[in-house]
Parts: sequence; C-alpha cells; structure tokens
Amino acid sequence: MSQAKVMAETYEANRSVCKYVHSTSRGHEAVQLATAFQLQTQDYVSPYYRDESLLLGLGFTPYELMLQLLAKGNDIFTGGREYYSHPNYTGNDKPGIIHQSSATGMQAIPTTGIAQGIRYLEKINSLLLRRGSEGQLPIVICSLGDASVTEGEVSEAFQFAVLKQLPVIYLVQDNNWGISVTAGEARAMDVFEFAAGFKGMGRIQVDGSDFEASYDVMKYVCDVVRKERRPYLVHAQVPLLGHHTSGVRKEFYRTNEDWSKHQQHDPIPKLRKKLLDKGIPEGELQKIEKEATTIVADDFARAIASPEPDPSTVSDNIFAPTPVTEEKGERNPKGAEKIMMVDAALFAIRELMEKHPESVLYGQDVGKRLGGVFREAATLADKFGEHRVFNTAIQEAYIVGSTVGMSAVGIKPIVEVQFGDYVYPGFNQLVSEVSKSCYLSCGKFPVSMILRVPVGAYGGGGPYHSGCVETTLLSIKGIKVVYPSNAADMKGLMKAAFYDPNPVVILEHKGLYWSKVPGTEEARTIEPSKDYILPLGKANIVLSADEKKINSGESCAVITYGMGVYWAKAAAGKFERQVEIIDLRTLYPLDESMIYERVKLHGKCLVLTEEQQNNSFAEALAGRISKNCFSFLDAPVEVLGALNVPAIPMNAGLEKAVLPDPEKVAKRLGHLLNS
Repeated sequence: MSQAKVMAETYEANRSVCKYVHSTSRGHEAVQLATAFQLQTQDYVSPYYRDESLLLGLGFTPYELMLQLLAKGNDIFTGGREYYSHPNYTGNDKPGIIHQSSATGMQAIPTTGIAQGIRYLEKINSLLLRRGSEGQLPIVICSLGDASVTEGEVSEAFQFAVLKQLPVIYLVQDNNWGISVTAGEARAMDVFEFAAGFKGMGRIQVDGSDFEASYDVMKYVCDVVRKERRPYLVHAQVPLLGHHTSGVRKEFYRTNEDWSKHQQHDPIPKLRKKLLDKGIPEGELQKIEKEATTIVADDFARAIASPEPDPSTVSDNIFAPTPVTEEKGERNPKGAEKIMMVDAALFAIRELMEKHPESVLYGQDVGKRLGGVFREAATLADKFGEHRVFNTAIQEAYIVGSTVGMSAVGIKPIVEVQFGDYVYPGFNQLVSEVSKSCYLSCGKFPVSMILRVPVGAYGGGGPYHSGCVETTLLSIKGIKVVYPSNAADMKGLMKAAFYDPNPVVILEHKGLYWSKVPGTEEARTIEPSKDYILPLGKANIVLSADEKKINSGESCAVITYGMGVYWAKAAAGKFERQVEIIDLRTLYPLDESMIYERVKLHGKCLVLTEEQQNNSFAEALAGRISKNCFSFLDAPVEVLGALNVPAIPMNAGLEKAVLPDPEKVAKRLGHLLNS
C-alpha cells in the first residue's frame, strides 16, 4: 500500500515526465491486494486500468509497472504499445493475464471465455489444464468498475457464467464514479442488486477499503469457487482518492465535500491504525514507509533512463506466424464424389474435431436439434457430444469475444454468427479484444479462432439476411478474411484457418451452399482428401483468356470472389476467350502479386463485387491496382458492385435491380474491351 501511495504521488509530482494518460489505484488498494494474495499460479486474472495495487500484490515490481507508464521499450507487457496497468502475462510464476483493453466492461466476455475453456478442459481431463502444486483447479477473476456493469457485454458474460456454472469471480470495485457521472445519475441499482437477477450467481458485499474484511471475503469466495466451480460476484465499495485519469482531474468535476467524504475511507490510515492497535511499533511502520519511498524513487529513476521502443518494431506481432504456407494434399482425389459447399465445411470441421479434442463449435442453433439454420453443422453434435458442439443464446458479442479466453487456455474455437447482417453486435469484441490481442501483447496472446458468417443475397432474403460485410470487416486490422467460392476451396481454407494461430473470419455465401442459384453448379466440386489444405492469401485463375487475344490487347482480367465468380463466368461466355477470371479466395491476406501480374498482362481490369459499390473493398482494391499497374493500363480500372442502397430489398424484382448479374457484368466487360 505504501508503494502504491508513493507511486501515485511520484507520478503527480512529475507530470511532464508521466505524460501518457494513466490512472492509479489510490483508494482501491485494500481489496486489490486482498484479491491478489488469494491467487495461485494456475489461476487467471483480468485487471482493469486502475488495478496497479493488484499487480503489485501479484509480485510485479514498481519498475516493471513504470516501464508501461512511460511507454518504454522494455515494458514487459506491451513494449510501449499500451497504457499503464494494461498487463498481459504468460509466465509460470504468476497467474495468467490475457491482453487487457481500455474498453470498460469488454473484458468480462473474454475473461468469462477463460472460465468456459477451463470447464471444458476439466470435462475432457486435458493435460492443457493448469493445476496448482497440490493439484488445485484454477479460478478466474475479472475485475470491473461499477460504472462498466451497465454495458450489455457484462450482462452477456453474467448470463453465460450462470448458465454454464463457470469458476469465475467478478470483482466489482464501486467508487461511485464513472468519470464525472455519479452512480445515482447512471444506474438504477448497484451491481449487488443487479446480480440478484442472475440465478446461480453467488454474491457478497464488502467494505473494500478495509483490508482485513476484504481479505476474509476474497479468501472465502476464492475457496468456494475453487471447490464448487460456480460463479460469484464481489461488490466492493471503495473511495476514489486520485483523479479519474491524469487527463481528467478530480478538480474538474468533484466538490470538496465529495472529496472529503472519500478521504475518510482511505485504506492506508485504516490499516495503519489496525496495525498499531495490534501492537506493531510505530517505528516499524515508518521503516516500511521509508523503504517504499526509496524503492519507488529508485525504480522511477531507472524507468526514466530505460530506452524508448525501437520504431522499426512498430509492425511486429500484428499476426503470429502461420504454419500453413503451401497447398498440400489431393484436391481432386480419384474416385471421390462431388459435394456441395455447405457439406465441404461440415466435413472439414468433422475431420478437424476427430483429430483435435481441443476443438469446439458453438453459436446460435448449431446444436443437435437443428445443426445450424443452413444445416452447416448437421450431425456434429450427435457425433461429438453437446459439450463440444452446442447452442448459445442470442449473444453475438459473447460468441465472438469468448474466443479470446478460450484460445488463451488452448482451446480451438469455431464459432458462428447466423447472418452477416447480425455480426455487428459482436464488433465491439472483434475490434477491441480479438483483433488487438496479438499486437498489444507483443505476440503472447494471438487469438486462434474461426468465425463463420453466412452472407449474400438470393431468393428474397430481405434486408437483414442478405448483406455482404467484407468491407466493414476488412477495416479491422489484426484479423484475416476468407471468402471461398466452391467446395474444394471451402474445405482447404477451413483447414488452413483452423491451423492459423490468428483470428480468421470465413464469409460463406448462402447462394453457393447448395448450388441452387442457376449458374452456380460449379460450386460443387470433388471432395478433397482429408489432408488437403489451402494456404490463405493465394488467389486462383478460374478461367483463362486466349493467349492470342492477350497478345493482341483484346483481353481483360476480372478480379472477383464469391458469387462474383459465377456472374463473371456466365458473362465471359459472351466473349471469345477474351476474359480471364481471378478468384481472390482470401480477401486478407490478399494475393496482390498475382493481381498485379495478371492486370499488367491484360492492361484492362474489372473488379467485381456483390457489395454496395461506393467506398467498398472493391473500390479500394481498384485504387491500388491503378497505382501499381498505372503504366501498363490501357483503360481505367472498372468497378462493378451492387447499387448504393442501405439494404437489399425483399421483393425479388427489387433484389435483382440492386445486385450485379451476368448481363450487367457482360455489358461492363463489353465497354471495357472496346475502350
């Protein structure tokens, strides 16, 4: 506690040096330290940005914390990429800590995902399960501020935790403030009252400024959860004795009356008085305080002198290296039958789950009764059991974000969102947690997951079941995006995505699943062998132009993917082998070398997409092609996509009017070839 106090005072006295925004734990020290002292090396904890005392209690030194405060290159957590008290840790001497973001409340889902993974590892008796020296099972602690509990993600985490009875403790530190908003302004109830609505959630309150009371409560709760494997919530009432952050200072919004009231509950004088009452000499306490001052001063000086990050490393660890770099296995084995695209995904997942007990599949309606709304998971729950293939509630945020925690404990999650139009509730987690984890943990916590998303329009799906969402996804850095157009690619890319240690979103066009749309029969292919794997980032020439047409300047390249492949094929039939079609297959990483090579060869190019055209991925790609192939182009790069309407209409005629089709593609190709 003395160290935490001196650290806060040091930062305040050196504001020009401590220039990056930060918060301190002043007022929260007692419950944080009481919590840290219960944790064992097999456990996991997710601190939030005010939890420096918790980190001190785990054994991190002031120097280690200060390196992050000053964004130094030797910062053991993030190498200067993250704010103060945003740790991550994988060592064997302390509890595990996954990447921590600043998005308040968002950590509840990834951290609950850790507990979900632990319960699964317990069920299958996996060697991946961390155990204590005496075989004790791990617990998970998720630290939150009370203001963050109003976030919907927190409710989703609570719901899943009580439904599955997970060994997770939600430690909620309530200081009555959410920046400048008081609890009375923002919340109809405190978190203790709120938790009563989650049947099966243990709950308890404690004076978080009283170390002895906090220690007793946290020991009791940790012992219960470690033994009984059920969720618990601890509501700790604490004072806020510092600024909200160094940039939002207490004098901006707090009254003297409020400040005085909080000072009355300072944990340090409370503990000091108890120690004196128990006979600890005043001199002993002064010695501790003096030692803390010396340690903090020395560590602060060392941290200031520590080197800055090397700018050349700024692009390191965006992704973890993938082991899949070459196409392997038989794509067209003799005697194999043709299969539909939907079955290719099903068979790929079945083969992966047979080989890897750490793999699980979950999402809405993927369980044994239905097996997915497109039957894309049919039979899997029957074969592998409902502990490996199971339904979730309508919780896109939980489905997406839980993969962070699952991956951290060695699970390989494959999850589904029913339609592209419904992926948006999961975007908080995809952007704030999933995509940034590898980069901001300096490679310690890449998130190995597959997110399956059915997309595309056909047959009057309407405005909420027909969308293509690749442009929105591709704006997120730190994820990979796959878009297969046939069964063989689906199976090979699914295998590559599984073995990739990074997050991969697979966009699966519903209109190609069963080849029901006229002209898409070639989406059915021979089923590749079990060991077939297709690396991400490799485009494919699915239709070649005549060499004489190319040499005479009478050809063009169509760059496309998904349903666009079949529109382009149908349109190309109206020209005399003048059209080459390149199926991207993966939108990120993108096979730019093939794209530029083929465009330079032809001199003319059409980028074809099903998405609404303006500000799309296709238009961005056309811009890059124009820049990189400028001196080889005989005409401006053309782009064809859907009309720029907010949604795909329900009526079949209106749907057709909005989307590209072979006739529209042929018309644009004719114009391009004759230009």
